[in-house]
Amino acid sequence: MSKVPTQHDHLLLADTPNAAGWARRHTRDVLGCWHVPPDLIDTVLLVVSELVGNATQHPHSAKQPEQLTAAELSKVQLIGLDLQLRGQAVLVQVGDHDPRPPIPQVVDTEAESGRGLFLVEHMSSQWGHFHPPVGGKVVWAEVRPTPRPRLRAAATESPLANRAGRPRPFKPMANEQLAVDNPILMGRVLVGLHGI
Repeated sequence: MSKVPTQHDHLLLADTPNAAGWARRHTRDVLGCWHVPPDLIDTVLLVVSELVGNATQHPHSAKQPEQLTAAELSKVQLIGLDLQLRGQAVLVQVGDHDPRPPIPQVVDTEAESGRGLFLVEHMSSQWGHFHPPVGGKVVWAEVRPTPRPRLRAAATESPLANRAGRPRPFKPMANEQLAVDNPILMGRVLVGLHGI
């Protein structure tokens, strides 16, 4: 029985408004050292950003750490970020002190937030949560590389032209929904919506 090679890294973050940014920087550095492919790193960064963002327990208008008083700093909780490379998959685990389970929200198209777990669900092969013995919760997601489509043998005619060599007429899509089976595309769409 062959053992899947693993790498492991753990980081503790302060529950402050800039935690997600520090988590992304750390994740990019660690996965780069592990020689993870760039497209997989991008997907993992989106998942890390959403999970750490969901774990932070402060309003968006909260003070940055350099502006906190000593009394306020003593009340700051910790968030744990755990990264594991298991073969080609990256396991992301984010632990916090809040025992409430993550609940995906149903949001309309005009909402400016609330899509984090939707993004995690579509960018990961599987995700979930558990309650460790020390309390709080850990939300985890496994991210796998997107399978590359197989290239067809080169055709003698252009796929955009008919047999007479004229361009094919435009055909609208029969199904006007987004292709949710492409996690990278979905992530880019959701990040674009988040920035609006």
